[in-house]
Amino acid sequence: MRSNRKRESLRFGNVAKSLFTCLAIATVGVGYVWQKNQIYRTGDEIKKRETALSAAEKRNTMLAAQLAQLKSPVYLEMRCQQANLGLVAPKETQTIRLLEPGPEWDARFLPAVQPAAAQKNGKLVKPAMKVVSSK
Repeated sequence: MRSNRKRESLRFGNVAKSLFTCLAIATVGVGYVWQKNQIYRTGDEIKKRETALSAAEKRNTMLAAQLAQLKSPVYLEMRCQQANLGLVAPKETQTIRLLEPGPEWDARFLPAVQPAAAQKNGKLVKPAMKVVSSK
């Protein structure tokens, strides 16, 4: 009887179930390690990009300050004196100030646009055309 019991425990179904269970556990373990590795790589990439962004923002701030300094009237006047260009600021009588027209100005001063076909007594009337002879 003992030989029958040993034979029952080594059946193909039991071996297949055991192998499938081990394979499933191994697959889950490899998947878990792979996901952890991907999370680490993604975090490292995010850190690199944040560092690059902060460096770009710092450079942008520095360039904006430099641009403001180069545009300042004091700096421009000093550079003109260094180059002996003889440039001076214009006098108030030499400047002409123009008002920029706004929407209210357009409505009052621009002529009304006439449509190509005007209505007369509810019917469309085409504008008269002028014929020019070439004689």
